[in-house]
Amino acid sequence: MFFFSLIIGGLASGSLYAMVGIAIVLVLQASDIPNFAQGEMAMFSTFVGYWILQQYNVSWWSAVLLSLLFAAVLGVAVQQLVIRPLLGRPTMNLVIATLGLNIVLHSLAGMIWGNETHIFPSPLSDALPLNVAGLTIPPMNVFIILVGVALILCLTFIIRKTRAGIALRAASQNQAVARLMGISINRAFAVAWGLGGLAGGIAGVLVAPVLFLDTNMMGLLLIKGFAGGVLGGLNSLGGVFAGGLFLGVIENLMGAYISGSFGEALVFLLIIGVLIVAPEGVFGRVRTRKV
Repeated sequence: MFFFSLIIGGLASGSLYAMVGIAIVLVLQASDIPNFAQGEMAMFSTFVGYWILQQYNVSWWSAVLLSLLFAAVLGVAVQQLVIRPLLGRPTMNLVIATLGLNIVLHSLAGMIWGNETHIFPSPLSDALPLNVAGLTIPPMNVFIILVGVALILCLTFIIRKTRAGIALRAASQNQAVARLMGISINRAFAVAWGLGGLAGGIAGVLVAPVLFLDTNMMGLLLIKGFAGGVLGGLNSLGGVFAGGLFLGVIENLMGAYISGSFGEALVFLLIIGVLIVAPEGVFGRVRTRKV
């Protein structure tokens, strides 16, 4: 039973990694920009939800809904105000801009809410643990996994079946042809950053009740989100999700059976080994662009 509890815990952790990885990949696929501010954007949005809970007599769900709306708007605002003016410049300029935004949001959150830890309530704090075939499962773990599955299904539907998603895919493949087809590249990029902000915000409001809410809570999650995305394949949302789940499970198992203190290092050594064999990731494919 201990083994299966490790699997469930790993799937819950992996779902959080996958959400952050998906947020990163949505932006990366559309605009070829690795957003190193993604974690701090999620952290800041989670603090907004915390502030709403503290200041107004609203339910957890209402506060989180407003927090996620803020996260999506923040993503669009960053794209319009920070990224758009730098388009056409060297990629390194854009990378430095996201790193700078990371520091700005971290400092701003610390200035507004302080650098101490806060308790972010859980929507399932009163729920009893689930008992399945003698295995006790924390309700929050199940909730996180279900939200992760729902997120990947919804985003896949949006990208494949909606006009905005199709426009986004076209813009990511060939901007010149997309413009000839009447697609607004700026609008497509804004959609990608908005969806990325939303996915990151969901990860933030889910990890805060599990850990403590503070300005550093998303730092390690961002690294593992990148790692899970690279492991699964950065050109496939499904691959990113699977890579995040795999990373979470392997991390839990290695930490329990091999070394608790060296478990994370072993996981990243495993990732390096996998990428030597499969540079595009386990589920990735060689990305081509039509010219």
